[in-house]
Parts: sequence; structure tokens; C-alpha cells
Amino acid sequence: MFDNIVTLSLNPALDVTLWMDELVVDGNNIVTEERYDAAGKAMNVSRTLRSFGVDSLAIVLAGKYNLYPYEERLISEGIRYEIIPVDGYIRENISIILPDKSVTRLLREGFTVGYETVEAICKKMDERISTGTLVVVSGQLPKGISPTVLKMICRRIHDLGGRIALDTSSISLEDLYEIRPWLVKPNYAEMCGYCGRDLGDHDGIRDSAREMNQNGVEHVLMSLGRGGILYSGKGVQLRVDVPEVGVVSSVGAGDCTMGGFIKAVQCGGDIFRCVSTAAASGTAACMGEGTHPPSKIAMANILQQLRCRVIEGEEESVRGISL
Repeated sequence: MFDNIVTLSLNPALDVTLWMDELVVDGNNIVTEERYDAAGKAMNVSRTLRSFGVDSLAIVLAGKYNLYPYEERLISEGIRYEIIPVDGYIRENISIILPDKSVTRLLREGFTVGYETVEAICKKMDERISTGTLVVVSGQLPKGISPTVLKMICRRIHDLGGRIALDTSSISLEDLYEIRPWLVKPNYAEMCGYCGRDLGDHDGIRDSAREMNQNGVEHVLMSLGRGGILYSGKGVQLRVDVPEVGVVSSVGAGDCTMGGFIKAVQCGGDIFRCVSTAAASGTAACMGEGTHPPSKIAMANILQQLRCRVIEGEEESVRGISL
């Protein structure tokens, strides 16, 4: 389907997890174990694709001052990447985990992007994007990249012949329609944010997704948490019900959902296979800690239990749709 896949991390994160026996306010605290992970939504998609055996290139804006531990993790995981260096620090998400499994998070701010860096992003796009490239643009925007700048970057991607898979809550619905992504993957709260209202029941969700299709968004893949997945495309809507699983952490599950969909598309799956793989990938990811890709065994198990059904469109014609 795609000649190559690029993930663009405009605002990556260094996830620092600290395990402690107790947390004493206004006192000394001993860390018993610690872990560093190279994170950010677009990077999580690259990591998921790699676990499926699908190649991608991760292009990463990265602060120079704490780049080493981030880059070390990418190397150890075998992720293919290119760094665009920025003055400043990669933002750090510090999680403190206590024996009762409670998590206290400290979210630090990262670098600010200047005009020269935006030029460097566009130059990198010129080098790595051509007709047949899918570019995953995912995550919150860093300081210095406004929705207007993001739209400029996305126009450059379109001009080069690329397609865009988008997952960000940093833009408006009008911005989304200007970007015209091939795929958008909101969760329920993000969908309500785009529409500026509580969507309420399933009819409200379906109507909003259909409106996005009518305004140039080819595929809407909406995460509904325990409610599964709603997919909306041209003339077709599918709903996937997923089994109940023991949720350990939902962090990064949406990124695994997107990664599962792209993987199935890249492997030539029909629309049922693509949406089912997305749902199984995201659900299985909730069963593990952190932002690690889903277990293949867990995914296979979930695929056997989930139910994918047509809620709009002719059953026979829908089953013939390949992406």
C-alpha cells in the first residue's frame, strides 16, 4: 500500500519511571528501581510497527541537553530514526509508582521550536517524503509550533505526494479539514473537543465521524475505550466490540490502535481486517505496563473474541473493500 512510512515526532518525551516503597512529602525518598523509555505518540507508533515487522523511519525533534538516554533507547530497540536537534531539553514525564500501584506523575516542559528548526523539518520532509509515503503526525504540539505552522508542514507533505495519519488534540476542527488527513484517530474526548460539544449517544458519534468523511478525511478511526472502535469511511461505518480484559495501563493504547490499523493496511488487509487488527492491538496494549507494543499472544486471543459488524453500508460490498 505505502512505499514507505515516516513517523514525525514534533514533541517527543522521555518517560522516567521510578519505583519507591513510600513517598514522603518534605523529606528524603529512596528510589528502589528506575526505567527510561523513549516515548511520544508518534514514536509509540514506530515502536508498534516495528513489533509487527513493518519498517518505518522515525524523524524526531529532540532537545540536545538530554538526548543521550532517549537515543540510547532507540538504538537498543532497533528503531530506525533520524534526529533534528533542538536547543533545550526533551520533555520528561516522571512517574512515581508505589507498592499499592498508585502513580504520581510529574510532567516537565520541553524545548521551544524556533523558525530555523521549522525550516530544518521542511528540508527533512523534502529528503524523505515522496509519492507513496505515509507520514504519521501524532502528539501535542511543542512550544513554537502553532496549528498554523503544523498546517504549513502538512501542506508540504501533501505537495510532496505524501499522505497523513493524524492524531493530535492541539488543533481545531477547521484546522483538521484544512489538513485533510488520510486517517484521523481521536478518542471520544478528543472527538467531542473537535466538535465543541458532548456527542452523547452513538448516533451523535456516528454523525460527527460521517461529517469528517464528507469534509475530506478519508478514514476516521475512533477509540471508545472499553466500548471498542468506531470506524467511518466513504459510505461505510463499522463497530468493533472488544472483550473485557485486565487493564494494567491505557497509556499508549491509542498509538497501538493506529499502529495496528496501518500494519494491516500495509499487509493488504480488507477494511474488516484493518479495523479488527486496530482494535485488538489497542486492547492488548492495555494489558501491559508502559507504552510497550502489545503481546502477539494477547492480540491473537482478542482477535478470536472481538466482534466487527457493519452499522452503515451493504454487508457484501463492505466486505469487498480493501485499503
